[in-house]
Amino acid sequence: MFPRPRAFPVIAILAVGACRYSVPGLDDAQKLAYGVKPAVVRISAFATAQFHYRGATIGALEAMLRREGYDFVAQNIPDGDAKVDTGAGGSGSGFVIHPNGLILTSGHVVATTRDSAALQRELRRNGAIAALLKHFSVEDLRKLHRGDVLDRYVTMLGGEATLQNVATVTDVELSNGDKLPFRIERYSPALAQGGADLALLSVNRKDLPVVHLGDSDAIRIGDSIWSIGYPAVASSSDEVIGGWLSRDSDLEATTNPGSITAIKRDVTNTPVFQSNVAIYRGNSGGPAVNREGDVIGISTWGHADAEQIKFLVPVNVAKTFLAAARVPLNVDGDFSRHYRSALDAAGEGRWPNARTELATATQLFPKSPDLIRFRADVDRAMRAMPLWRQHPAATSAIAVAVVGLGMFVALPITRRSRIPKELSVVTTVETMIAPVGAQAAATLLGKFTILNGNRAGERLGLGGSGIRIGRESAICEIVLENPKVSRLHAEVVSIDGKTLLIDRNSSNGTYVNDQKIDKRFLKDGDIIYFGGRNAVAVAFHA
Repeated sequence: MFPRPRAFPVIAILAVGACRYSVPGLDDAQKLAYGVKPAVVRISAFATAQFHYRGATIGALEAMLRREGYDFVAQNIPDGDAKVDTGAGGSGSGFVIHPNGLILTSGHVVATTRDSAALQRELRRNGAIAALLKHFSVEDLRKLHRGDVLDRYVTMLGGEATLQNVATVTDVELSNGDKLPFRIERYSPALAQGGADLALLSVNRKDLPVVHLGDSDAIRIGDSIWSIGYPAVASSSDEVIGGWLSRDSDLEATTNPGSITAIKRDVTNTPVFQSNVAIYRGNSGGPAVNREGDVIGISTWGHADAEQIKFLVPVNVAKTFLAAARVPLNVDGDFSRHYRSALDAAGEGRWPNARTELATATQLFPKSPDLIRFRADVDRAMRAMPLWRQHPAATSAIAVAVVGLGMFVALPITRRSRIPKELSVVTTVETMIAPVGAQAAATLLGKFTILNGNRAGERLGLGGSGIRIGRESAICEIVLENPKVSRLHAEVVSIDGKTLLIDRNSSNGTYVNDQKIDKRFLKDGDIIYFGGRNAVAVAFHA
């Protein structure tokens, strides 16, 4: 049998202790945002055109207004034809519910462009309003509006005009910036029209990020929610802030917190959630999620004069809508499987695993701002970890090599020692420690092995309850001569057959596996630091 090298157990203990060092995991708020935002999309459903009208029509409208008692004077009436830019529709939000390109949004987001006749009417109406604003004052038009006659003049001007250069945009912008045309697969009109205000869209793209649908029947008043979407007021195209936001920032979805404030029913007796969550123009169709990141509602309606009153379509209403379209729910593609594994690993502090899974997910869905930011978090955590934690596979290989080396150096041959100086002088003597005035108990509480300093490798048997640890030999059974160790630093006691380590208000603290403690039941393999990592390190053996 080979003689056992004295330093080898200490090396093994040090390796085990070092591997316990970890970096805190991703917090719940970060995990929620990272998990949902890649699946949220911006939806553009609008048309632009040139509204051509005759100057003579403006003169005829002015004369008609005077006959009806309005003393209005038209400005800048052209001799011939004139034109203004017009548009209809707008943008909203949506979210991917199936990896093969199926997207859920609000019906009113795409309502304008799904009906060509309705689109033409809105283009004419908006063009007529723009033309009237060009020739009459805003105050004059407000008087007409208050008198409920403005629509008549708008209709007259719109009916005599023509539309030219009509361009329709119906596309989805994914969270990584890719734009794809969409097709409407299923539609339900807005709440005011007796519908569920939902639309199912499809795009030609596979393996997209998805968000899971939860159970809105489990929602209660006061529950916390988060709405996620692309409000127009937070984009580079906004008239107020668009001048200083970059176009790239438009890919960053906005997350707003809130809560459920009431559960009501619409005119068809369908449940509707009332909330104080921030929903603005452009948020419509975006998801509202719970703490787990599951969708519980779809943003549908808000009023500029009622900031704290917004409405959501419960997700179970959407499930019925999707069931009619035979859409399977909560299906993950390859991207989502790897991405969820990365998020779970990061949440548990397993950063090397998170890095591996995230690298695969990034290849499947590149350029996403949230994946890029998540990768930065992973890299930051990895840099804070020791090398043996960053490269666990290599560490395992080195550990095997160390074991082999330990056996090799045990052979009775002459070889120059490469063992660190501190460990080359360790002792194999094991000392039994008992409380002052007591005999060592028949059953040990465990053993301590000192891991560093000139006593590295020394074993101390804990032979009874009440063993005190510190720098002062007059009051302590285990004396640790280190300036960072207090005179009375800690105590070991037995409670219900378990070994309890208690810090006795030490100056520099007692740590178990890198966590500062007041008291802690010890487990086999725990690494204890008296006075900090650079003071005295001890391994506990049950």
